[in-house]
Amino acid sequence: MKIVSQAPCRISLVGGGTDVDPFASQHGGKVLNLSINLYNQATLTPWNKSEVSLKALNEKRTIPHLKQPLKYGQDPKFDLLRAIINHFRSRIPSGFSLTITQTTDSLLGLGRSGSAAVSIIAAFSHWLKQPLSPLNMGLLAADLEVNQLGWSGGKQDSLAAAFGGFNLMTFGPGSKTTVKSVKLSSKAITALKQRVFMVSIGGNRHSAKQQAELIKGMSDKNKLKALFALKDSVDDAVKALKLKDWQTLGSLLHQGWENKKKSNPTVTNQLIDKMYHLAKKNGAYGGKISGSGGAGHMFFIIPPSKKSAAIKTLVKAGAKHIKFDFDFKGVTVKTL
Repeated sequence: MKIVSQAPCRISLVGGGTDVDPFASQHGGKVLNLSINLYNQATLTPWNKSEVSLKALNEKRTIPHLKQPLKYGQDPKFDLLRAIINHFRSRIPSGFSLTITQTTDSLLGLGRSGSAAVSIIAAFSHWLKQPLSPLNMGLLAADLEVNQLGWSGGKQDSLAAAFGGFNLMTFGPGSKTTVKSVKLSSKAITALKQRVFMVSIGGNRHSAKQQAELIKGMSDKNKLKALFALKDSVDDAVKALKLKDWQTLGSLLHQGWENKKKSNPTVTNQLIDKMYHLAKKNGAYGGKISGSGGAGHMFFIIPPSKKSAAIKTLVKAGAKHIKFDFDFKGVTVKTL
């Protein structure tokens, strides 16, 4: 038996950062995001021996048995896998192989660890006949990252991976979390596809370090004010999306990008500023760096007539055009 699961990545449109504690738990956060067809895939194969074989990030690890909880910190690249295995360890009946792959070379800034975690959790849940709802899968993934591994971050990445589609998510005050699907007509979906594009600008960083800077700034009055502005713009963005008011949605993305930089200046750098300026100069209504910033992918909304020229300009400046579509399934599991 071979269990194959996959979970999508996401683009956070407006409100990203307000899902991170202590802001979310104290003031309540709100995010509008969409899932895309760039995936992490987990392939889990149980076998009749105690040994565990792990493959991820083009590397391999072997664990002789699972008699004791696995430790963290000595091999950070595999800590997320170890945390998930530890969660299910008491119910795992045998050894297994687990291979994690992704559909493109880089998923940086697109919620990659949340996507990976949800795909792995779904595979174990299926194997062990321990069904979990999308909400519980997403919350478990976030809890393992933040509370078990001590990574700074929010909950939207793993929830987007679990649910798929366009979602309005609220976080807190306290621990309350809700996910509400934003329903769009087929015409609206097609129209939005015609007006969006994404590029990769490369680079590398761990989002936990970026999020740690965000959290540090939550005690600063001006940075806190920017987070409230991000949160307050989410309902307007949902309204613009439903009304197919692309110019307003793009303007809200632009305002959100300005507030994101105020809430955490490390989200941008000279290259990101250059690419953003070029996109705006070539007709983009607005856009943003995806995720916690500093590197990775940039997303823009632009009139269809100007889209091709803008992409060519950014590619000429060193970016890579990334083709994508929307994902409406969320995490999926099958047995081969």
